[in-house]
Amino acid sequence: MGYFYIMKTFITLFAFFFSSPVLADDISDFQIEGISIGDSALEYFTEEEINKNTFNYYKDKTYTPVQNDGPLFFKTYHAVDFAYKTIDKKYKIEKLSGILFYDDNIKDCYPKMEEINKELKILFNNSKFTELSIRGHPNDPETNPNKKTKVTDVIGSLDGGIVHVACYDYSDKQGSQDHLSVSIKTSEFDKFLETAYD
Repeated sequence: MGYFYIMKTFITLFAFFFSSPVLADDISDFQIEGISIGDSALEYFTEEEINKNTFNYYKDKTYTPVQNDGPLFFKTYHAVDFAYKTIDKKYKIEKLSGILFYDDNIKDCYPKMEEINKELKILFNNSKFTELSIRGHPNDPETNPNKKTKVTDVIGSLDGGIVHVACYDYSDKQGSQDHLSVSIKTSEFDKFLETAYD
């Protein structure tokens, strides 16, 4: 089994080892736990569930982030995050992430991230990927650079958006759970993130 396998015409980001040499370069080819960019979140969650799991960490309210922990249909990830335009009553998904938590064992995240990165570069061999980078998180209030949240990531540029794989090592002051994130985002949402925390 692989992190990626074919389900109908989709590449699905929820198995654990690469198993198919299928190539693609468009974010619309992805699924995470059966969900795709462009789907209505109402196909998978009730409006009550969406509103109950809404978060408020973007200063810019153009998009609304939602985190869903452990629904029964999840097969691989501990949580699935998504974001939709706040004014969109159809809750069209513009950003989608599969999350694996690494509480108190963030070191285990890095080899898993590297494994996924290798498979992504096989799947999307016509796409450009950044080199591995380590940086601070823009939403971390910690003033000491050595104690700030560390984001270790690789980004791939695809048709219509990006794929982003990252390990988040949160500072004690920031207080969130350390985790691995496999994300797909529209180009518009990725542009929004440049100023979302300002």
